[in-house]
Amino acid sequence: ESLRSEKLESIGVLAGGIAHDFNNLLGIVIGNLEMAERVLDSNVKARTYISAATKASRRAAELTQQLLTFSKGGDPIKKLSDLKEVVRESAEFVLHGTSVVLSFESSCDEALVAEIDSGQIGQVVQNIIINARQAMGDGGRITVSARNCENCQDLKRCVHLSIRDDGPGIAPDILDKIFDPYFTTKEKGSGLGLAICHSVIKKHGGILSVVSELEAGTEFTIKLPVSEVGKTKAVAPAKRATVAAQKNFKILIMDDEEMIRELATEMLSFIGHQVTTVRDGQEAVENYRNAMDSEKPFDLVILDLTVPGGMGGKEAAELLLQLDPKARIIVSSGYSNDPVMAEYEQYGFVATISKPYDVNGLERILENALHSSGTNSS
Repeated sequence: ESLRSEKLESIGVLAGGIAHDFNNLLGIVIGNLEMAERVLDSNVKARTYISAATKASRRAAELTQQLLTFSKGGDPIKKLSDLKEVVRESAEFVLHGTSVVLSFESSCDEALVAEIDSGQIGQVVQNIIINARQAMGDGGRITVSARNCENCQDLKRCVHLSIRDDGPGIAPDILDKIFDPYFTTKEKGSGLGLAICHSVIKKHGGILSVVSELEAGTEFTIKLPVSEVGKTKAVAPAKRATVAAQKNFKILIMDDEEMIRELATEMLSFIGHQVTTVRDGQEAVENYRNAMDSEKPFDLVILDLTVPGGMGGKEAAELLLQLDPKARIIVSSGYSNDPVMAEYEQYGFVATISKPYDVNGLERILENALHSSGTNSS
């Protein structure tokens, strides 16, 4: 078991490194495809091809995030989301092209708002449904239900999600072992799928449980805390949708990848902002200081968290905040599960953005960051 654990750890390190680099490349591909689609006018056929390529690239980006989750296993990046939409998209994606019947039940019409990492919760749903599909073989039915609940054990109020199948069920003697790492009944299984699910739900402050009966199917239950301010915050972005468009801002971007710097410049210039790019944290600090001295300070700074062989975003942010305690700094990384990304406010950042990002994503981040703190512009 010790040797197996060491091998898995080594694979995790390898997977993380490859996924990080691949994620950056995908970001460049997606960004350039999006920019090409925006500048094309009447060539409908070309836009169709570009749209299909963009969609496939985003699917690939989702796969890299799963690799990064496996390799890093860090804290979730929680954002207010409608759980019903996250679950529906994940379930339909996994069962697309299969003969399994998928049905949804909901006891309420309102959105089931919770603070979640939609990528991680989506991975949980996919892992559970993949297991159900494999257990049922050809055909079968999977039923997903979601509702708000006022009495959820220790959680008081929660979003209650259940995924049940009509498969052969799980034997009683192994039911209490299915969440154990490395436990599997499959010949080629790693035994990590449900262990990751349990870890993710626990880190969300939720509860994952299972009941099963032989020849009668299996039901997994997920309970996640309801956000007390969910309804208020969920509609806030629409109210400030034009904040970033009200003015041309001066933005400093630090990233060690030249192609990402070029792409970010194209994207932000396209929506009307003035962009300066640098390679590492030291250059970022120097440029920020010079801008302050010239009385033309930067309105916003986007810092890459990890810079091989140079000063990264965390260290650079500390120095920038010493220069200017009111600096508005966004942290960016391909490692979306890094602790700094999860608790960015504790490190002085006003927002976080995960790679790969696109024009719409950048606009949303600018709106949030600039709206929350005002601007330095005179």
